[in-house]
Amino acid sequence: MTKPAKNKALTAHDVFVPSSFPEHTYVARGGDDLEDKLRFALKTKGQIVSLSGPSKSGKTVLVERVVGKDKLVPVMGAGIREPDQLWTRVLDWIDAPTDETSLKHTQLQTGARVGAKAETDMIVASGEASGDINTSFSRRTGAMERKSRRGLEQVIEELAGTELVVLVDDFHYMPREVRAEVAKQLKEAARREVKIVTAAVPHRADDVIRANPELQGRVTVIDVGYWRPRDLARIAQAGFDALNVDIDPDSAERLAHQASGSPQLMQALCLYACFVLGTIDRMPKRISERLKDEDHVKACRLTSTIADFRTLVDALEAGPRARSGDRKTYRFKDGTSGDVYRAILKAIADEPLVLAFDYEEILRRVRALCDGEAPSGSSVTGACAHMARLAEEQLPTTRVLTWDERDQILEIPDPYLSFYLRWSDRLREAE
Repeated sequence: MTKPAKNKALTAHDVFVPSSFPEHTYVARGGDDLEDKLRFALKTKGQIVSLSGPSKSGKTVLVERVVGKDKLVPVMGAGIREPDQLWTRVLDWIDAPTDETSLKHTQLQTGARVGAKAETDMIVASGEASGDINTSFSRRTGAMERKSRRGLEQVIEELAGTELVVLVDDFHYMPREVRAEVAKQLKEAARREVKIVTAAVPHRADDVIRANPELQGRVTVIDVGYWRPRDLARIAQAGFDALNVDIDPDSAERLAHQASGSPQLMQALCLYACFVLGTIDRMPKRISERLKDEDHVKACRLTSTIADFRTLVDALEAGPRARSGDRKTYRFKDGTSGDVYRAILKAIADEPLVLAFDYEEILRRVRALCDGEAPSGSSVTGACAHMARLAEEQLPTTRVLTWDERDQILEIPDPYLSFYLRWSDRLREAE
């Protein structure tokens, strides 16, 4: 674990870290016992641990906290096109040599049978021999022999029975046929006491089992889930305390509310709050701070700059191609206007902040935005379905916006998209 140098003064960038392990602001979520559950599961021989949780919910940080950074072997599923690539990445991480070279010895021996050859690693001393020739001697010759890596078998030799843990993130990024074979190999590695953890978003949590049904009963699922606001607020309290600042509880709670259940987003919000408050460096004397309304807004808008979904939002707002004049334009109460697609995006950004909307809620929000006539229910559901397909086309390897046709639920799995819609200037631009 990297720590600031002894003589280096602590700064907000050391304390609030959206993209790395939060040394000063790690918070164990109250009542969930996630750390103990993971420790217990890792001690169960032959079991694979599957961490299920939304995007940016702290799955990797949880494993790093329990296992230790120096014992964690992280591997991304993205880019793996054949099973052996997974184990090559593991061997790369543990710095195993690409190949091994050894000296193969050949002994030329004279004696009872002149010119007989035998492979050996030892030099045979002179001695008596029966037969036509009464003496024997040996000469050792050498040839270099190169051995290449051996994939899974070599990983098992290196890691089995050790405290090292292989973390396979985004298993679902592998092609379907590759997942099936990798699942078999994960089963074999776990059976031979290699510790394996997979991490996935909730709708892909059972991909490992589906890839190989024989893993049923061999996978322990730990649900991480969205964070509660009170736990997110503790991140702010711990971090500002490290900077010698007493943060107003209401300010911490307001930031937690905007973080949409994501500790990563909370870290970013707190970092920009430090910028706004002028508490980037640790205070020499204890002070108290609170975020005024304008400070809160400024911190949120600055944070939106690290969640750039403009290209995606442009595509979602444009919707599928349509003939000029085919779409109806509606007036909104904020003075802008737009069609049903813009109305849905503005509805997602509206208060109260949620990441899943049933039919009644999304329709109510759309109607509340409109000044006068509003889109019909069928227009809203049709647009939601189109937007989900467009989101998948734009970002095929992840889910940021989905529409459940059967239950008619619009979901925003990535909290950064919801945050971007609320706080960037994109939806405040006049149509």
